[in-house]
Amino acid sequence: MKADDHRKVAAWHLKQAELHEANGDYGCGCPIEDREQQILDLVNAGRLEEGEACSLKKA
Repeated sequence: MKADDHRKVAAWHLKQAELHEANGDYGCGCPIEDREQQILDLVNAGRLEEGEACSLKKA
């Protein structure tokens, strides 16, 4: 994925987060996929670092 594509996906996710915050019962209905869970695990573990290669193999 190119950097611009990452930004577009991130913008979509930010909009979804805004909708969740604005309306407590809002839900997109999408189940969490394995890749997203890996990303959440990395971020929650404080392993999101500048300059780190784009890879989920470290999870």
